[in-house]
Amino acid sequence: MDLNKIPVFAAITKRMHWLNQRQKVLADNIANSDTPGYAPRDLKEINFKQELSRTNASAIKMEVSSVNHIVPRGMDRGELNFGSKPQKDVYETSPDGNSVVLEQQLMKVTETKMDYELMTNLYRKHMGMLRTALGRGK
Repeated sequence: MDLNKIPVFAAITKRMHWLNQRQKVLADNIANSDTPGYAPRDLKEINFKQELSRTNASAIKMEVSSVNHIVPRGMDRGELNFGSKPQKDVYETSPDGNSVVLEQQLMKVTETKMDYELMTNLYRKHMGMLRTALGRGK
């Protein structure tokens, strides 16, 4: 059974992918905190209301339920690519043009870590409920 076909698990998985990519972008910002002219970046927020409005009859795609099935053109295999954007709220810029504020980046890293832990706990709780429903819970 593919858990990503269950809406709750699909949403949690998508959010975890987004948080993973955001952590990479923030790590790049911290790594370039001494690079002259570097501007910090962040990921675009996912608009879940817009994502839900896309699920209409014309947006429904074919499902591939087996690895042996041929994937239609234009259909990805679950690869998610979130666009990054320049950070708008730059508090200070150093004389060399670098505008990375380490404290701000570290706060975002901590926020991302806490959100990821929340998603992990939600995933674990929903798996426990499925196991209980199947009679395999403790």
